[in-house]
Amino acid sequence: MTRPSKITLRPLSLADVERIKRWPRYSEEFALLDFALRRGGWLDTFLESATTIRFGGWLRGELVGFSLLKDISTDRAEFYIALHPAETGHGIGRKITIETLGVAFANLKLRRVFLKVRTWHTRAIALYERIGFVFTGNVKEDIQGEPVEFFVMEINNPTG
Repeated sequence: MTRPSKITLRPLSLADVERIKRWPRYSEEFALLDFALRRGGWLDTFLESATTIRFGGWLRGELVGFSLLKDISTDRAEFYIALHPAETGHGIGRKITIETLGVAFANLKLRRVFLKVRTWHTRAIALYERIGFVFTGNVKEDIQGEPVEFFVMEINNPTG
């Protein structure tokens, strides 16, 4: 079955957040990322606010992923994304990323969006590079009590 090409973004409701927390676990390949979906994960840590917007990505009426724009300022924000475990590798992440960047640049008028990606996550890195993100540095952060190495990448608003 072919998948429709259009992802619809809309703000996450509390019911959507609870649904995400019940998604199945990621495969072993992405097991280190599973915390983002669970209680105490991104959706509990980064609440909807004046500086954080949380989007659900919908395809054929199903919630297939979510994205966040966090620490929104007058010119920039940090981007986060997570997919339903069954939706990895189907182009959904690319579509949600592009739609979220569209909101960031067209609606919020941000000049740039940045993200942090684990240095081992080559599929995500390749996706971000294809979209137009460039490397701007490295950072080490404590995640669940463990030091984790990240690449920092950013993309500038194509309209200036």
